[in-house]
Amino acid sequence: MATRNPSLNIRPDVAKAAGLKKGPAADTDYLVGPRPASWYTGKHPTQCPGFNSKDNTLRALPLPNTHNYTRQSLLDYFDNTWTQTEVLFAALQGHEAFICPPYHQLRHPLIFYYNHPAVLYVNKLRVAGVLEDGIDQFFEQLFEVGVDEMSWDDLSQAKEDWPSVEAVTDYRRKAYLIIKEVIEKHPCLDKPDIGWDDPGWAVFMGFEHERIHLETTSVLIRELPLQFLAKPEYWPDYHPTAHQPSPSVPKEGQDYPVNQFISVPGEEVVLGKSFDYPSFGWDSEYGKRPVSVQPFKASKYKVTNGEFLRFVKAGGYSNPKYWSTEGWAWKTFRNIKWPTFWIPNGPQGLHKYNLRVLFGAIDMRWDWPVDANYHEAKAFCAWRAEQDKSPVMYRVITEAEQMLLRDDSERVDYYRILSSAPASAHTNGHAANGNGCANGNGCHANGNGLANGNGYANGNGLANGKDSHSNEQQEGARKARKLDLAADASRNVDVAMQASGHDAASVHGFNFQLAYSSQNPVTELRPSRKGFHDVMGNAWEWGEDHYSAYPGFKVHPVYEDFSAPCFAGKHQLIIGGSFISTGQLASKHARYQFRPHFFQHASFRVVVSEVDMNQYDMTRYGPEAPLVPFVETSCMDCAPPHMGEGPCCSVKRRRNGVTPTKDEEAASTAAKNKCTQVLYESDVLLAQVLGMHYGPASRVAAPLIGEGGLLQASLQFYARCAQDAAAWCGRTGQPLSRALDLGCSVGRAAFELTRHFDAVVGMDLSTRVIEVANKIKENSKFDYDHKIEGDISERLAATVDDGVKRGQVSFTVGDACALPQECVGSFDCVLAANMIDTIPDPLRFLQQAFSALRPGGILLLTSPFSWSEEYTDKSNWLGGTYKDGVPVRSAEHLTSILAGLGLQLLAQEPCAPLLIPDHDRKFQLLCAHKMVLKKKA
Repeated sequence: MATRNPSLNIRPDVAKAAGLKKGPAADTDYLVGPRPASWYTGKHPTQCPGFNSKDNTLRALPLPNTHNYTRQSLLDYFDNTWTQTEVLFAALQGHEAFICPPYHQLRHPLIFYYNHPAVLYVNKLRVAGVLEDGIDQFFEQLFEVGVDEMSWDDLSQAKEDWPSVEAVTDYRRKAYLIIKEVIEKHPCLDKPDIGWDDPGWAVFMGFEHERIHLETTSVLIRELPLQFLAKPEYWPDYHPTAHQPSPSVPKEGQDYPVNQFISVPGEEVVLGKSFDYPSFGWDSEYGKRPVSVQPFKASKYKVTNGEFLRFVKAGGYSNPKYWSTEGWAWKTFRNIKWPTFWIPNGPQGLHKYNLRVLFGAIDMRWDWPVDANYHEAKAFCAWRAEQDKSPVMYRVITEAEQMLLRDDSERVDYYRILSSAPASAHTNGHAANGNGCANGNGCHANGNGLANGNGYANGNGLANGKDSHSNEQQEGARKARKLDLAADASRNVDVAMQASGHDAASVHGFNFQLAYSSQNPVTELRPSRKGFHDVMGNAWEWGEDHYSAYPGFKVHPVYEDFSAPCFAGKHQLIIGGSFISTGQLASKHARYQFRPHFFQHASFRVVVSEVDMNQYDMTRYGPEAPLVPFVETSCMDCAPPHMGEGPCCSVKRRRNGVTPTKDEEAASTAAKNKCTQVLYESDVLLAQVLGMHYGPASRVAAPLIGEGGLLQASLQFYARCAQDAAAWCGRTGQPLSRALDLGCSVGRAAFELTRHFDAVVGMDLSTRVIEVANKIKENSKFDYDHKIEGDISERLAATVDDGVKRGQVSFTVGDACALPQECVGSFDCVLAANMIDTIPDPLRFLQQAFSALRPGGILLLTSPFSWSEEYTDKSNWLGGTYKDGVPVRSAEHLTSILAGLGLQLLAQEPCAPLLIPDHDRKFQLLCAHKMVLKKKA
């Protein structure tokens, strides 16, 4: 993937031959103020299709039908697209505006994007075999590939000697004539319909690629210093509310709406576009991905500037607990304190702001959707969940969930609804006016969809409500009908193919296709039938999904690197389009992506899963620790090689980061307990454990005998633990009556405890180690094979000496996380050596250990904190993770937890050494953290 300007690799001879010039030409006065007619390399705006003489503006045309077009209709669409680009660039005032790099240094200067769409037309038409020659080899390399930065700090330091604006304009003029001639005369468009495999597909590709850059360029323009800009002639005006006064201190319910949640039932959504659908699509749209959507609630509106102000005032940008680790790092790096397009109107802390729009600044519009990146959206959701005291964490929407906010006709799987429901039920996606379509919205009127309520048009399928086929025939007909409907734009409608910029808002109810050149109040346009506003247009919605390939995805040979380089789990999906989304970007099939730190006229909606709280252990979760339910996303488990690396890109990884249900916890615990038991089924591992517990040190650690310090101390770990536990009981006046060794393994510490206590219980989950411990109890020894090297071993004996009172110990199989009732309040001392990081539920274990103690009893706890998801789900780790961007160290976290249980810390040792012999020449040295605690009387 290109992360730097590919022109760095251009051959010097090619660059020299191009006669590259530095800086502006001698006369650039024409770049200030309204552009002269010579600025336009194609049709002048006033002569261009899509121009409205009543308001003197050029707006977008509907997306072309690739199965029903004329050369003239394609030429009109091309002229509209081409001239809109030049109208937008007419906003740039002076040469410096073209070459000034963006403040974030993550994109090229705007002169690159002025010529990039023209170069792509030429290059892709050549790849498709439509054109044989280019125009200028140097330009067609320099302007070929943009920048996709890997991170927010991947700053481009490239210093380019860009061509002059005049040279680029001259290239565009030549390119326009070539593309125009292709559209008018080339045989690639002789076919009545164009599909994925046709060379003419590259013509449509050029149209929609240019429209992408119309939108992305508008963001870069919005980021430019205002002195470089003026609203260009012929460009649509901002929404009328942009010119109205606005209070500096807004009131909820007056200046912006109360944003309530609306419940949405779950159902299956099938994402993906048919390859036969008659409109251009990018490769990532095609395929089929069923998603089982569970019930959820979503905010009625996208989050407004007014709502977001509350987060800003509450210190949301100063508190890492609301941010992901990456989000906080980005925020800190950029020193962000409010949304990027808010302009402070007074000293910091006054919280008075203006709003940056494309070409200027206006009074803050509190009821417009806030422009935010994914990091900011997620931080707001976490803050809002805290404010609402929600036991379930809030989040942004998924791709499949967003489909369920829309009216039926706006869903990508509308064909499924058409094929399965009675004809009369789906004349329209919105409330109809008796003609199959409300104000022309949703589907074609006058019977152009489902016919006369008698089934599907032309008698295809059920006729007059009668069953005319056998069940098998009906099922076959239904499947065939579904396939036909998936590609039938007359019934499976796409409003982007019907709406122009002149009627998108007024007739169709969506702010896209450049109906306005700004966002609009979230309450203004009609809601969907389910009550959600702006399900398409106004501002993109950030999704929880990573950009991904649907099953059936294939790379288009003309543009091999459009999507595939972004399937790495690093790009978040954006859904639904914005005010400046035109053509395919306004389509119901559109799905685009940006890295989570990026800005793209995108906002978000707050979403929360509706869950049955009875399925979760709510003693552990609540407003202070909201549960995070599993949510299926469209990026999960894509077919290789397209699977991403993000945490939600596989079901397994996603489940590691969510709250398990009680049943899932039980299954996970059982699986991890089994893993622990299986661990000791191996004779090799059992021998290793016996050597660690019993030695003899003179054999299993012969090279280390005589060494001092940690190595010497490590040879008697279990004996020292037992001795220390008894000593602390003595110091605190606790009787030496009964002791419990939890996770006793083969029993060395339990035997040592009999030197001090009247009765000792050793408990472990593994039947095999308990059997070995009981054999040592019976015979005072157990023979095993100690590995010397390779296959060579030596027979050794694990023994206990006569000082051990074997008759005072009992060994039993048991779960330390679920002690039997008779253990409660029964022990003066509990020893748990190196156990908490090898069990499924460490917190539950600590609670059980506490319950086993008598008042004043001693708990001796050791652990190297070797946390592993093999034994413990990460959600159950007691440290070793980050929270709110801050590392949580296990020792400190344990101290806090144990104090909360009612245990007083008496002493701790940061390094209690333990030696694990692998063979005669290999040893593992662990440094366990030891804590001695007393149960409060």
